Amino acid sequence: MAISNRAFPTLKGLGLEAQSLLATATQGAGNSVSPLVKTVVVAGVVNDADDFIVLPSLAAVPNGHQIMVIGSASSNFEVRTPSASAEEINSEDCDGTKEYLFTDTQIAYFTKINSTIGWMGNGFSAIGAVVTAVVPD
Repeated sequence: MAISNRAFPTLKGLGLEAQSLLATATQGAGNSVSPLVKTVVVAGVVNDADDFIVLPSLAAVPNGHQIMVIGSASSNFEVRTPSASAEEINSEDCDGTKEYLFTDTQIAYFTKINSTIGWMGNGFSAIGAVVTAVVPD
């Protein structure tokens, strides 16, 4: 078992389970992505399409860290960065003023570019087509 970096350990051959979340109207443990996971399944939406999940803080993950989000919620939802963080997705501050609209049944990858630029989000439809770039609004 080799650890590559004390701040962001990785283990060869380690299998990780998907984290299951519910999109909700307020930030909390039940809708926040753990910085240790690589795959998230959004299994439901509590209220409506304005409900959201929250990506980890940029400081909690290394540059290049990628999280795959699978929409299985039976409704669209939103993706945000931590409240009051001023962190961005696709060059927009997404800590509550703006959000990344996630179309259910799609898969999106969120990749940390760095702590200044933030997260890059890109998605694919259920038939594998690249979706139009999402500009958070």
